[in-house]
Amino acid sequence: MHMRIGMAPSAGVLMGCFAVSLGALAPPALAQVTDSPRASHRPQRVRVAVPAQDLTRALANLSQQTGVPIRHAGDLPATTANAVNGTLSLDQALATLLAGSGLVWRFTGDGVVVERGAEDVHRLEEVRVADQSPVTEYAWGAASKGYLATHSATATKTDAALLEVPQSISVVTRQEMDDRGSDTVMDALNYAAGVSTELSGIDSRVDDIRIRGFDAGSWSNNMYLDGLRMPRGGQWTTTQVDAYGLERVEVMKGPAAVLYGQVAPGGLVNMVAKRPAHDHRNEVVLEAGSFDQYEGAFDLGGDLTGDGQVLGRLVGSYNDGDAQVDETELSRLYLAPSATWFVSGDTDITFLSYYQKDEGGSTYQFLPVQGLLYPTPYGYIDRDTFLGEPDWNTYDREQWAVGYDLNHYFNDVWSFRQNLKYSYVDTLFRTVVSNPRLTVDNGGLKGDNRTFPRRGVKGEGDLRSIQADNQFKARFRTGGLSHDMVMGVDYLRSHWQATRYMVTANIPDIDVFNPVYGGAAGFEESLAVQIDQDRVERQTGVYLQDLIALNQWRFTLGARQDYFEVDALDDADSADDHALTWRAGATYLFDNGLAPYASYATSFEPLSGDDSSGSPFEPSEGKQYEMGVKFQPPRSNSLVTLSLFDLYQTNLVVLDANPPADAACLDTGPCQRQTGETRTRGAELEAKMWHESGLSVTASYTRLDTEVTDGEQEGNDKPLAPENMASLWLDYQWRQGPLAGLGLSAGARYVSDLYGDAENQYRLDSYTLYDASLRYDLSRFGARGLSLALTGRNLKDEEYLTTCTQYGCSFGSARTVTASVKYRW
Repeated sequence: MHMRIGMAPSAGVLMGCFAVSLGALAPPALAQVTDSPRASHRPQRVRVAVPAQDLTRALANLSQQTGVPIRHAGDLPATTANAVNGTLSLDQALATLLAGSGLVWRFTGDGVVVERGAEDVHRLEEVRVADQSPVTEYAWGAASKGYLATHSATATKTDAALLEVPQSISVVTRQEMDDRGSDTVMDALNYAAGVSTELSGIDSRVDDIRIRGFDAGSWSNNMYLDGLRMPRGGQWTTTQVDAYGLERVEVMKGPAAVLYGQVAPGGLVNMVAKRPAHDHRNEVVLEAGSFDQYEGAFDLGGDLTGDGQVLGRLVGSYNDGDAQVDETELSRLYLAPSATWFVSGDTDITFLSYYQKDEGGSTYQFLPVQGLLYPTPYGYIDRDTFLGEPDWNTYDREQWAVGYDLNHYFNDVWSFRQNLKYSYVDTLFRTVVSNPRLTVDNGGLKGDNRTFPRRGVKGEGDLRSIQADNQFKARFRTGGLSHDMVMGVDYLRSHWQATRYMVTANIPDIDVFNPVYGGAAGFEESLAVQIDQDRVERQTGVYLQDLIALNQWRFTLGARQDYFEVDALDDADSADDHALTWRAGATYLFDNGLAPYASYATSFEPLSGDDSSGSPFEPSEGKQYEMGVKFQPPRSNSLVTLSLFDLYQTNLVVLDANPPADAACLDTGPCQRQTGETRTRGAELEAKMWHESGLSVTASYTRLDTEVTDGEQEGNDKPLAPENMASLWLDYQWRQGPLAGLGLSAGARYVSDLYGDAENQYRLDSYTLYDASLRYDLSRFGARGLSLALTGRNLKDEEYLTTCTQYGCSFGSARTVTASVKYRW
């Protein structure tokens, strides 16, 4: 099967533009990017890694990494410059590099001049100015100012300013995750515009995330770690990364296929792991919380060689305890060692790895509609009710990955980056859930409105994958245009095996209002294979992107050719798809901080599995028009984004309410089918702000208007797409006075009513959840580095449903309160 996406004439014009740009790379046209260094360049912070070396070469490396030309007046002394490592302003980097050399520097209209002079006076004055000014951060590191991130690598695979990217992007920083006590990636994204979480119900196995009404969680191809896709196989073989190991979580809204290949059109989530840093602070954390959950965590790192040449970091955590569902235990071990080696002034490599082991049960259940959405003569089913078998229900997972991020600079124009990762996942899932053949006609219960028929299932699988993303980058000028070009080839190979079994032993019905468990004796000996899969998936993508600057204009152009293959080693049908995707956008930067933008992008997503009739799913295609305005006032620590979008997708997969009577999915469940086309229009407003007084703010509002525009359900709303969402989080930390050291936060999240199914038969009520945090730094009492915290989510313990279909309903998370003590040094 073959396919193409996008309009061929437009794609041809786009590729023609790229050909012109490539032609400009001939040697006579080469020139360094030299945007005039306005006063704001002096305090801006960038990630700098310059080892101790010859002074002339060190200055050239610093110029290359900051993008600001550095010249010298007269001959430089034959001396070795100091090593510079960290996220620093240009002033700070120059002060460190030139310390003891007798040299000073001054800014001119077109760069920096280094010359002999009175070093100490000039250097101290410059650093003092830098410390009083707004700063920016390195896209793969910690944000410089609390909740506000100014740069991201997710949207362009470069260290790009958020203000200049013509798409909406949300970044949740480590500081915000800590203040809100975010235990999972879902928790981290609860206040992001356009993002809804847990709409499939509480599920300890995965991160359940939707962006603009489209699945972007662990069951999809839209979860990424450090720019590489998280692996996913069959029969519940998927991954979930512990949130403590992350520096930030970024959400790119809209199609991202140009840089990432097969993704859904709603957007993707990119998790950025903690990396070694020159200015690292160690910490140890102990926590105790609801449902007898206990956790210990540590984050250790620093200079391993004493000269800044090799940096290391080790992050780890362990938690154990119960869950909000009875008879369910959850435990996790997480370890993530990493190291950065500055091989030379032109080459650095960061080794990244992690190991995670999850053991326990699963909080996900197909609870009956009758008793959750609708009352029975006996009332409603309690939220903590467990309807499985304690000796059987299990979800165990072992996952690990090793890889590296290599960067090499050939000269002032060309550089190369290779991002590579090898991953392994092994899962075991056993559960006792509802039997759809017996329960669907009465909302999940038998005629007495309290008896729940059940079936037993076991699934096991393992997965091995390797991914590599190779990028050649070029920064150059053609006339008045500045180019930041990325030419890449990425490759993914994933081999997974998965087997699903049905328990043929008799499983007695259970009383949902007085559950008595019968045990799992004989279950393991009575397994019958339902599905046995062995697949090799390969994706190869060739992409080209050019970020063009012309005065105050910023243009983004990109195109990609994808090739996707599935080799079915289990004698099932293989697949062979290819697609062309592209995007184009423009932003205009006003001097007052306003940045209006517009963009168009397409997407492509092969879909695995079969519909209710046994036919394989067709690939899905998407396209989006987006326009908006971003506002980042000069000399402020705030960013406001307003976006309007119109998004289309074909072949959306939904639950099938009327499968054929002989459908195999009635035994394996759930049954699914594809609709013709859906349209999602909407608006998003997000604001992030940090102030020196101690106030931090995150606010968002999302409006979605969804409709099935073609197919059997034409005119219906999309399922699991709330029409309105809003959130507000306020944090204040006292820095002076009798309350110095006290931090107080409060937040609220609103989700409007929505349909849980494609047929729009089950409508769920809206809900509002309240969260809060209380922290205290004990340094004023002589306990330097020691702090206490108390965080809570869903403080009113609101009982709410997040999804309902004919196959069952799910509750949202109950109240969770966690107390912690942290020591940093």
